[in-house]
Amino acid sequence: MIKSCGKKTEGFYHRDKFRARLYDFDTDFINLEKKSKRNNLTYKQKCRLSAREYERIRSGDIHWMSGDSRDILRDLYVQITLFQIKPTIVVDYERDVFYEYGNVRVTFDSNVKTGYRDTDFLNPELIMVDALDPDCVILEIKFDVFIPDIIQKFGMPFLN
Repeated sequence: MIKSCGKKTEGFYHRDKFRARLYDFDTDFINLEKKSKRNNLTYKQKCRLSAREYERIRSGDIHWMSGDSRDILRDLYVQITLFQIKPTIVVDYERDVFYEYGNVRVTFDSNVKTGYRDTDFLNPELIMVDALDPDCVILEIKFDVFIPDIIQKFGMPFLN
């Protein structure tokens, strides 16, 4: 994950976060994602990334990115160049989708682990350590303007 610092200017909040995602150690399918926040609005962009491209970024070989046809890679190049951002952490977890409909998603994340200062997420032998108590489960509820009554009704008083 690569983060650029959030900036609040004249009451407006701007933040970009870049993340490389790998599923089930399938190095043929890596996504580079850019999550942007502008005030209270959030949007995501993503593109495919090869294992070789990720390794080049991780090792600091980034000049090729400035001329790439993918907007996200050019944006990442600018952020790395201007703000010296770099890959910082590997996080792995198991996700169970409990509910998904429209723009509403309820998930449970468990077995959360981190590579502890090693960003080589392409290495299947990467030593991972527990980031949370192994019995801890994270409930995540994503929604925009609509949240189902069943979620509001049972155990979610903080949403009202």
